[in-house]
Amino acid sequence: MIEFAVAILIFLMVVVAPLTAIVLGAVAYRRSRQIGDLVRRVEQLEAMVRPAVPAAEESPVVPEIVPEETHAQPAAASPFVRPSVPVVERKPIQWELLVGRKALGWVAVVLLLFAAAFFLRYAFENQWIGPLGRVGLGVVAGAALVAAGWDRHRRGWQSVSQMLTAAGVMVVYLSTYAAFGFYHLLPQQAAGVFLAVLVLESAVLAVLYNSPAIGLTALVGGLLTSLLMHSEHDQYHSLFTYLAVLDAGALGMLVFRAWIGIGSVALLGTQGLFWLWYTQNYHPEKLAWALGFQAIVFVLFLGQSLLMHVVRTRRATWEDLARMVLTASLWFLAFYVLMKPDHNVWMGTAAVAMAVVFAIVARLVLAWRPQETRQLLTALAIAVGFVALAFPIQADAAWVALGWAAEAAVLWWFGNRTRAPAMRAIAGVLALAAVTRVAIVDTPHHTREPFVPVVNEYALPALGTAALVLVAIFATRRLLGRLQPGERFLVQLAGLVGIALVWLVLSVDCHGYFDALAAVREGDRIDWHWLGQMMLSILWALFATALLAIGFRARLARLRWLAIGLYGLTVGKVFLVDMAELDEIYRILAFFVLAVLLGAAAWAYQRIRLEPEPDGITKGDSHEA
Repeated sequence: MIEFAVAILIFLMVVVAPLTAIVLGAVAYRRSRQIGDLVRRVEQLEAMVRPAVPAAEESPVVPEIVPEETHAQPAAASPFVRPSVPVVERKPIQWELLVGRKALGWVAVVLLLFAAAFFLRYAFENQWIGPLGRVGLGVVAGAALVAAGWDRHRRGWQSVSQMLTAAGVMVVYLSTYAAFGFYHLLPQQAAGVFLAVLVLESAVLAVLYNSPAIGLTALVGGLLTSLLMHSEHDQYHSLFTYLAVLDAGALGMLVFRAWIGIGSVALLGTQGLFWLWYTQNYHPEKLAWALGFQAIVFVLFLGQSLLMHVVRTRRATWEDLARMVLTASLWFLAFYVLMKPDHNVWMGTAAVAMAVVFAIVARLVLAWRPQETRQLLTALAIAVGFVALAFPIQADAAWVALGWAAEAAVLWWFGNRTRAPAMRAIAGVLALAAVTRVAIVDTPHHTREPFVPVVNEYALPALGTAALVLVAIFATRRLLGRLQPGERFLVQLAGLVGIALVWLVLSVDCHGYFDALAAVREGDRIDWHWLGQMMLSILWALFATALLAIGFRARLARLRWLAIGLYGLTVGKVFLVDMAELDEIYRILAFFVLAVLLGAAAWAYQRIRLEPEPDGITKGDSHEA
């Protein structure tokens, strides 16, 4: 009987009374707007008719002839000429009124909430009144505050109405929680239904009042209530349903009002509660519900983004773009954690599927809102990011950088062909990530087992990564004249980095090959070490010679200077390392080969006439020796 009475009381206060007030208020608001429109139209008609009445009485038939010199005078009395709008100076901010009216009021709201919470707890401890009376008192007080807020809103007291309404909503939240959590007057399902209805009503009030404070208060209260309303048994069905309704209410507010923070708080709060539940109560038997809930959250937030910024043509803010990235990232994180134990082989495919989804989103934005470039580029960046994520998820570690470089090369090509700077920037980031991974992560720093030079799990994908970077730059060399000077400099730097990566990979592979042989052949380990140092010097000299030949062929001064610098590095190694460590025969061979190659380079400089560099990557920046 007590449960039925509590349910009836809360239903009347939470559902019937607010809905009635909202409906009546909406009707009154609509009629007041109609009356206001009629009053404005009557005033406009009076303003148009009033100056024309004297002229009609004085000369109803014969029109008055106006002299020519009077035409230069402004027709101030004409009702068809729009009067000039006076410039209104902006008033200085009155900080005292701002603090006194708003800051102190919201502090009072917070204190009232604490007072209500402490009162419920104190009344519970001291048994002042029965549980039904305590809950009923809280519900009545909360409903009275909401009604008082509505009355203040109709009278034009915006700040006061928002404070009273927010306080009333929170008091009803606390009372409903007390009915479930402290007094056990309601089952969890019934309390969840009442709270869901309260959330929706709070959202409607926030939209009607145009008050983000009420909306944020209702949202935070809903999240905290779902955190507090726990029981001995895991009621995950009710939790997921309640959070989905809460998110729908929050996003529904954003459909009518472009408020800052509401959507982000809803997304982060929902995900935080989900992962808190996951750490405490998850079991594989609950996979379907957990995955379905995450899918609903993803669809809600992505659908709201498309609805508001594509269909309703509202310009996306930086918060909206960041929330789109968070929505995709948090959904895929949940999918990965939930599905990886039993379906690890499909994780790369799932990443590619997400890339396809956001490619479709980008296509919709391009078709419906081509001027919304920020949202278009954000969707493209998310799609590219998921493709890049598929490589480390699915491929072997050594081939990850090669996949990133291939993706960067394709984006670089299209970015140049379509003149899209953002696409070129994404390509540059991917290329930098690929080169950094090869240089820092993939490059071995220890002795390896004996292997075949170049054709091994390190050198082959690493050289492929460097080759893709260089080929992408060379293939679009004729299109680089469209770029800005700063962007052309970065392209030149990328070419040098690609060449340096080839040199690094070949050097590590050469040294590692002889180091591996020295490790397994203990009898002549020193000879293999000396041979490795000699071959490394020869490799550097040959590499410099190849760069010099390409520099002559392509008429690239920078490439020739790079070859000369590498010759200098090789000479320094021969004198400082090889002369001190190598045996006599290895030292002689190193000096002889280097001397031959340097002599050939000098002969080439004597025989070849240097020509200006062609237009393109080094246009206007040639300094010949």
